[in-house]
Amino acid sequence: MITIGDLALEAPSSSRPLEVNADTEVVKDVLSERLRIERFRIEPDRGSLRHPFEVSSKQALLFCFQSQNEIANRAVLFHRQNEPEVRPTIRGALPYFLGASTPEQSAIQRQLLQARRTLQRLLIEIRAAEAELSQRDDRTFNLLRSAVALGLLSESDQVGNDPDHGRDLLEQILHYESESVDTTLSTEAVARQAELLEEGRGIRRQLREVDDRIALMTRLEAEQSDATSELAIQRDRLSALEFMRPRERHAAGHAGTCPLCDQGLPQSDETIESLQALLSDLDTRLAASRGSAARRESVIDDLKESREHLLTALRKNAADLDAAAIQNQELSEGRERREQVAFLKGRVSQELERGVHVEGGVEELRVAERRARGQVARLEELFEADDPTESLRRAMDGLSELITDYARSLELEGSEHYARLDPGELTVSYRRPGGRVPLARMGSAENWVGYHLAAHLALHHWFVTKDRPVPRFLMLDQPTQAFFPEEVVDATDDEDADWGAVRRQFELLKDVVTSLGGRFQVIVCDHANLADDWFQDAVVDNWRNGVALIPDDWPSKAT
Repeated sequence: MITIGDLALEAPSSSRPLEVNADTEVVKDVLSERLRIERFRIEPDRGSLRHPFEVSSKQALLFCFQSQNEIANRAVLFHRQNEPEVRPTIRGALPYFLGASTPEQSAIQRQLLQARRTLQRLLIEIRAAEAELSQRDDRTFNLLRSAVALGLLSESDQVGNDPDHGRDLLEQILHYESESVDTTLSTEAVARQAELLEEGRGIRRQLREVDDRIALMTRLEAEQSDATSELAIQRDRLSALEFMRPRERHAAGHAGTCPLCDQGLPQSDETIESLQALLSDLDTRLAASRGSAARRESVIDDLKESREHLLTALRKNAADLDAAAIQNQELSEGRERREQVAFLKGRVSQELERGVHVEGGVEELRVAERRARGQVARLEELFEADDPTESLRRAMDGLSELITDYARSLELEGSEHYARLDPGELTVSYRRPGGRVPLARMGSAENWVGYHLAAHLALHHWFVTKDRPVPRFLMLDQPTQAFFPEEVVDATDDEDADWGAVRRQFELLKDVVTSLGGRFQVIVCDHANLADDWFQDAVVDNWRNGVALIPDDWPSKAT
């Protein structure tokens, strides 16, 4: 921080060197403390993306400056108002600096908001608890019907109109003892069923094997029968050779004897021998086939007998399995009933506990509701006694009267009507019979500058008289620019200027400062230079002929 004086902010002596010992944030906090700015947090509007901020000297200084481009600007009224972040800051901080919104009011408003939320929550909880109580009879009736269905109560048990009787029945259900469970029997039944299932699978597997063998033997028998029939046909065809056998006096089947005439042949005939051998082979094969068929039929009969035994065993297995399934179903139904009874007991226990909590909770909630209503009523009374909205409206009324008086002193457009400061739009307007006319719709730079002066002088008059924590100065840069050309150097020689309007501006500044008894200072940088003694007495420096706020030789001295 640059040390520039004591607690009164007086300028240091030339013998005391400047000392840098802090950053700008510390300077801001120190200035805020010396201005007696309270710790006050500005919350953004609901739904806004802006962050809250603490009021400080940084915001207070926005009401102390009017640059050359701002004082004659009909679109903005305050310093840096055209900056996106500054405009909502001014709108939020203005009620505090006017005294319409205080930390105490903010605290009461937050407490009132919290108390209303608490009351609303209690009302919701009371409605829910009362709904629980109104539905209790229905829930009790449903629980008792479930108990009757499970055999825990008889059909004669009824709730009636006595809630205590219903509670007694629920207690009876809660103390019901389920039958004991024979876990050994249940385990054996499950094991027996699994054993029968495995046995049935084995019998069916054996049955399939026997059926496959019977089908195979039957198929072989059919094929053998076809082959035997074919052999028999061939043997019948060769049986004609019996008529060609030689006479008994010849060797049987002798190839040198003619089978027709029984005469000797000069050479033996091999065909006759072959035919006779084939016939003999066919006889042998037919005899073997008949023997094989008989054995195969015997095997098929044995397989069919085995199949009958397997079918009998399978039917017995199915009967045993049905019996085991019935036993397991009975055991399962017993377990299911026990589970249903246990589940019903849990619901009953929950209902009994809920009834106790709800009945006691409703009374507690109603007591808390009465306390919350009393708290809300007290806070509403405090808030209404010092309502920020009403306080801001009263402040605007007082400021508007001052602005109207100052506008009439300056003979501004619309000053015959009532001028008013709009804290939401951050502008000045006057209302005529045809409607409201804001600063942006007023004509001529004289009116723009004039209403800037009227508004800021009215604000500082309020700040001073209400002892608000705003620096007691207002710096204006060229308020008379509307009356002189831009290139003018010394307005004293400008005969075309509206010196009457210029005089009215400075006389208004003088009158406001005088009325505040030296508690307010106006700093003006301007080309105008009136010859009046009061004006000349107020001139501190006359920057002309090379003399300026920043002398020309400063850069050379710095090097």
